Amino acid sequence: MDAKKYFGREKQLALLNKRFYSEKFEFGYLYGQRRIGKTSLLKMLSKDKKVINFYATDSSDIDIKASFSNTLNESMNLISGVYPTWFDFFKILDECIGDQKILVTIDEYPNIVVGRDGKRKQTDFDSSLQKAIDLLFKYRKFTLILTGSNVAFLSEEISNSKAPLYERNTFSLRLEKFDFKEALEGVKEINDNFEKAKVLCLTNTFPYYLSLIDQNSSFDENLVNLFFNEDSIFIDDPSKLITSNKVTSGLYASLITHISNGEDSVKKLSEVLNINDAKVSKYLKELLDDRVLIKRNSFQSRINVHYEILDPMLAFYYRFVRDKKELIHNGYGEVIKEKAKNSINDFIARAFEKLCLTYLEYLSKSNKLNGYFFEFENFCFESKKLGRTVEVDVISKDNNNLLIAETKFSKNKRTMKDYKDILSDLEAEIFIPFRNIEIYLFGANGFSDDLKAVKNKNLHLIDLETMFNSND
Repeated sequence: MDAKKYFGREKQLALLNKRFYSEKFEFGYLYGQRRIGKTSLLKMLSKDKKVINFYATDSSDIDIKASFSNTLNESMNLISGVYPTWFDFFKILDECIGDQKILVTIDEYPNIVVGRDGKRKQTDFDSSLQKAIDLLFKYRKFTLILTGSNVAFLSEEISNSKAPLYERNTFSLRLEKFDFKEALEGVKEINDNFEKAKVLCLTNTFPYYLSLIDQNSSFDENLVNLFFNEDSIFIDDPSKLITSNKVTSGLYASLITHISNGEDSVKKLSEVLNINDAKVSKYLKELLDDRVLIKRNSFQSRINVHYEILDPMLAFYYRFVRDKKELIHNGYGEVIKEKAKNSINDFIARAFEKLCLTYLEYLSKSNKLNGYFFEFENFCFESKKLGRTVEVDVISKDNNNLLIAETKFSKNKRTMKDYKDILSDLEAEIFIPFRNIEIYLFGANGFSDDLKAVKNKNLHLIDLETMFNSND
């Protein structure tokens, strides 16, 4: 993110500053998927502080040690060469810091310990760091932060009792995408609510993507600049999108491609790829661990499960760009975009459901819902009582309280019929045990007068104006 576009993360920044200004040695992890804003947060934290930044590439132990040694020597005006062992390196670091309040960061720490294949490298970096913490650093007052994008590895590292650094850290912070209100800061200069909504449907609340949006251009112009120009940022370097290197080729890429086209269950993926369920499940688990996918359960069912691409820009790339990049390079981007116009509109309409879900999650975390709702799921149920299928966009429960939400991205106002359809669905037998049902009806362009006149304290009508300008 450009320095001019730093925004949000006030809570996380306050937490890290509290650690930095404590009167003891602090050691922690800052981790999260790529493009989530770890580097930006550290730059905000580094303001007005003395900092030593080390960056770990995915290379050999010797090369990383040489790089770190050079960085330390330059930072501390030392004339030494490469330190012979990692513990020697940490001893010199300790001597140079002494009692100073310094922020030390090691970016992409997992690259030191494991390769892209997930196998352990030949290194004693982590055991040497453990020794340095126990014998040297614990008597100091500086702050050491290890960062990384390998979420699966770091989650295991923090909780694994056999890992050398187990229980040495004094804090850990997993960075997620912005909450809904933080994301609005990134589109505040877009005046038209429909344009603003379409941008957020594409970027959701990912900081990196929001930083790329030109708020003085239309949604379509942004779409062309990001994906359909010969020089678009994401054509030749999808790693700028992809949160895991695994997704670029092989079965991983095939899975992502099919999921982006709606084939989102193990059964569907097994059939279309002609491979067994067990293999599909194994690869899906890896993509879940890497935070490329999220798993959605159907309400009150752990059998009916489907998978979604967490990142809407990644989903868009695989749906509309990946197989067309050569044509885009040859100048056919506008033609391809126009041909896919209806499908792109459908994509944005479906993404609006996820945006509404993000909004509900924000309200829940802010204690603005009438209940404690933590898991928001989809719902599809064959009702014998009604003799038809009942589908709900978003559903969540809190004991005997239920929240349901229906979303629609259209310039047509939602009408009394929409409300009556929901009431009809709620007559299904599965809803009988719930004493209180909160209904959230999302209508991008508002609601008919008779619907707005309904007297029901459990009915919440949410339009774009409410989402973008309320004080909730």
